[in-house]
Amino acid sequence: MGRTKHIGAAERLLSRIRNGDYHLGGIPAERDLAEEIGVSRMTARKAVLRLINRGHLFRLPNGRIEIKNRMALPQFALLASAHPSGETDEWNIALSKLSRKYKFLFKSVYYYHNDDPVIKNTVASFDCTFMLPPAPTDNLVKELKRTGKPFFILNSDWSSFGIPSILIFPPVFVKKMLDHLSSLGHRRIDCLNVQPDSGVISERISIWKEWLEERGYNGNLINEPVKSYSDPYPAAFKLIDKLIRRKKFDSKALFCITEPAAFAGMCAMIDHGIIPGKDIAVCVAGTAAKQESFRPSLTSMEKVEIEPYLHKCISWMMKKQRKWKGPLLMKPDNIEVAVRQSTVPEKKGNL
Repeated sequence: MGRTKHIGAAERLLSRIRNGDYHLGGIPAERDLAEEIGVSRMTARKAVLRLINRGHLFRLPNGRIEIKNRMALPQFALLASAHPSGETDEWNIALSKLSRKYKFLFKSVYYYHNDDPVIKNTVASFDCTFMLPPAPTDNLVKELKRTGKPFFILNSDWSSFGIPSILIFPPVFVKKMLDHLSSLGHRRIDCLNVQPDSGVISERISIWKEWLEERGYNGNLINEPVKSYSDPYPAAFKLIDKLIRRKKFDSKALFCITEPAAFAGMCAMIDHGIIPGKDIAVCVAGTAAKQESFRPSLTSMEKVEIEPYLHKCISWMMKKQRKWKGPLLMKPDNIEVAVRQSTVPEKKGNL
């Protein structure tokens, strides 16, 4: 005899509860819950009653349903912009892996603009939040601190606000990449960016400008950021393709602010017979996750393992200590340039 529908619905609801799916918004009303799991309202009601009887849920005096023993396992969140991002994927994978090791529930949450209420609500609702943040403002910092919940900033430095931060690729290491291009004989180094500014973007561009000025070098800034939450890869391809077609692209050394600009830009060059690593030196600020599968492979900074940094934060959280006692800014002491096929010495006569 097959199981009745409400048992299957109850198991599906319990699985969602255990995955932290209702941690922010709570259990939906019966009508909404029925629509979510594709059953009748009566079946949803029976499923909820089954979980109440089994001690997973309880009903408040006002009729709302709450999760019982919500804190049985710690609930951690990764809060990130909904904008497509390889760095978000990297932190997601690392935290998912560590959630199995340390036995905590992990949920990814996305915000859509810098004043999205989900930013504060996530920090307030989870035991600990790892955040790829928008640019900090006084109001945002104050609101997040008032939640009283611990959170860590990823890939940005909020240590001046007294907030622990993990900065895997400090922008100062941009200079090492530019030094590498200089060692190849390049005295004109152009810069390409297609990402909206997040603070880090403008900082990398500023370092490039300062570095050129200090040495008396030249360089053009090709800067056409995409709209927020747009895919930067096709934008970078179209931009370089357009410049080449209009005969306005004559770079011999191109410093790319992010991975999408570098990979998509190189694809456009190759389509026009301009070969990175032969006709032009191309490199990227940061580490290039896809560099090994692309030809020519892309010169970047050496990959930094992020799990050891997360390990420190998670170990502290699991011990339920009240105040963070580690360094406010956690970052690598040094990162070397990973020289690959895409950088080439300047040809004589082109200096």
